[in-house]
This record gives sequence, structure tokens and C-alpha cells, in this order.
Amino acid sequence: MPTHTALQKTRFIDLHQDMLSGVAQLDGGFPMYGSNYLTGSSHAAAVWSSLFPHTPGSCLISQLAAHDELLGSHSSSLRLVTTVADLDADDPRTGVLPHSEGFHLPAIGPDALNSLWAEHSLRSLALTWNYETDYGFSCYDDGAAPLKPTGRQLVRALEESPLLLDLAHLNDAGFYEVLDLYGPPVLVTHTFCKGITDHPRGLADEQLRTLGDHGGLVGLAFDPDFLGQGLIDEALRHVDRIATLAGEDAVSIGSDWGVVPMGELGDHAALAGLLDAVGTSYGPDLAEKFAFANAYDFLRAQLPLDRGFA
Repeated sequence: MPTHTALQKTRFIDLHQDMLSGVAQLDGGFPMYGSNYLTGSSHAAAVWSSLFPHTPGSCLISQLAAHDELLGSHSSSLRLVTTVADLDADDPRTGVLPHSEGFHLPAIGPDALNSLWAEHSLRSLALTWNYETDYGFSCYDDGAAPLKPTGRQLVRALEESPLLLDLAHLNDAGFYEVLDLYGPPVLVTHTFCKGITDHPRGLADEQLRTLGDHGGLVGLAFDPDFLGQGLIDEALRHVDRIATLAGEDAVSIGSDWGVVPMGELGDHAALAGLLDAVGTSYGPDLAEKFAFANAYDFLRAQLPLDRGFA
């Protein structure tokens, strides 16, 4: 079994990439998602690969089918993560966890959620994206609006499901309501500190404290809109604040690489610079937790041990 200390500092797990769209751009010759995202010594050990409803008619099942095709066509560099054994496998390819970012689900009962996992390869989901859904309201909607009844049902069903729950994009009232309803640790896959950058997509200081108390994991996004200009020094301030408020075991990477134009933190070479800066400022232990160990520990605790989860 791999140990944290046996892994080089450049090894990392990323809680959020727009991989399907990004690789499609890569294959089409667009530069925003370079080949080093999939190959080379610093490619990610594991990635949450986001699928989002970018058109009103977008369908989760068809997007998951397209994602399966992506995994098949790039099988030399990508593999699906299903169990702890997959996570710990001696395999140099990037492990992928397909993620629904605010899609309408075909159904929300335990059997339906297990089917999304087993038959369609879904690994985690968020209740909203940038807009109101059948389940709740986004951070761009009314912050005081509670979860919808169907959203409460979904959260309760997820507690008995192998699917992981992501609170990114959710409004404030929904965020706290989920934490009241849902016992397991949650993710906020790609966000930042609203106390540093006043933007609706960020988490306020009290949200970070509450998430840390709940055993949650926070992925820091690198978008210039979220950090200021997308600089390493800016990201370092957010790492410090997340670690201080939510705890050092809560801070992780949620780059949002794929289709969003980035600033200085646009590729893996820049990420290595950020990890060096974290290590220099706060010590190698926090740098390793931020890069790899926190996300690895979260997955080891939350993934099924074997394929007999249902």
C-alpha cells in the first residue's frame, strides 16, 4: 500500500477538472488543456472529472456515456476509480471519478443512485451548478432559500449510497441544511475564501469552520475571478485561510482546469511552484496534505472497499 511519505511532492489529487470538455479541446488542437494534464511525471494521481449541464437539454446519462467513451479512447492515461483497491493500485494512469455538477437525475431513490454508480460510472454529484435545480438553489440565487423537498430526499438517499456529495455552487441556506441532514463527510470540490475574494462562489469563514467540524474537504480553485488574478501568491493566502479555519486536514486542490482561462496557475509546472511555496511558508507536511494526502485519505475512507457495495 502506498504511503504519503513514499510519494513525491509533485504527486497530487485534483477535486475538480472539466476533463471531458478539456480533452475534447485538446484533441481538437486547442491549448487550454495541454497534453501534460494526461501524461508526464506530474499528471494527477486522481481527478474528479466534472460534467455540467451547459445547455438546457443536457442529459446526465448521455454525458456519462460520452465520458465512458473518453475513458476508453484514452485508456493509456486514464482509468475509472471504483474502490479503495483501485485507488491503491500500482497503476501510473490518472484515476478518474466522474462527477455530476447540478444535473437533473433520472430518480433519487437508493436503487437509482446505486444504478448511476454501477451502470453509468457516476462517482459524485452536486445539487446545483450555476442555476436553480429541482433540488436547491445556487450561490447566485437567494442565499436564504432552503433546500427543496426533493433535495432533502436526495440528500437522505445519498447517505446510503456510494456516491459522494459535493456542496460547490450551493447557496448558504442549502449548505447548512445539508450539513444538518447528512452524516458523512462532504466535499466542496472547487471554491475559495470569500473573506479574501468577495465572490458568490466562495465560502465564508463560518462555512469553512463548520465544514471542518463536519470532516469536510475543500478544493481550492485557481480561477482568476476567484483568486484575484490567478497568482501563486494569491492562492497561498487561500490555502492558509482554509487550513486555519477548516483545519489542515481539510485543504486540497480543486483546480477547475479544463476550459476556463487561467492565470499564473494554468498548468502543472505552476502547481509545482505553488506546492513549493506552501512547503516553504507552512512546512512540507501541509504541502503534502494539500497536494495529495487529504484527498487520498478522504477517498480511502469514503470509497467502497470492494465491488460488493450494493
